[in-house]
Amino acid sequence: MPNNLENFSSNLLDAQSEKETEVELASPWNRIAAYIINTLLTSIVVTPGIIILIIEMIRSKSIGYNLIGPVLCIMIPLTIYGIWQIILMSKTGQSLGKRLMNIKVIGMDGRNPGFIGTVLLREMVFNMIVTIVSLILTFIFVGLLNFPETLTSNFFEYLTPFILLVMLFRKKTLHRTLQDYLARTIVIKVNN
Repeated sequence: MPNNLENFSSNLLDAQSEKETEVELASPWNRIAAYIINTLLTSIVVTPGIIILIIEMIRSKSIGYNLIGPVLCIMIPLTIYGIWQIILMSKTGQSLGKRLMNIKVIGMDGRNPGFIGTVLLREMVFNMIVTIVSLILTFIFVGLLNFPETLTSNFFEYLTPFILLVMLFRKKTLHRTLQDYLARTIVIKVNN
């Protein structure tokens, strides 16, 4: 087996017997590309609404002017896109970016983690934990230890992505990141 291929054996419980399935782990680069694709798609979805909002603000020459319409031009497509991504992640373990990169999220048991594993734990709960911990640490460093506020908040804003990036390239831990540990998942390559 080539050095760059890593395999993960997962025990899948069959109705009649226990069988072991070998899967190929997603490369860190494929995971990064999927993230970038998802970010670009989100930007594409909100850009028309932002353009309408800017045009409306310039035309009205007042920030307090009725901006409900332009804001809805951002929120409605973003909500539809978000629901679509949630459904995809829940049913297949793949966001649009992951689908384009031929990778997907599975549980450590080899099953689809569904909504709870791929959306609730990996995305929502993880981001809530990171936000709360960052706020607490910023309060401690700024409020109690008198560190500069901007420097401290920027440091904690970039700390988590840096940690995730380092974890992503660790072969010994199957390229698992903090979200993977929280949701008991791995990201694998799929053959389409």
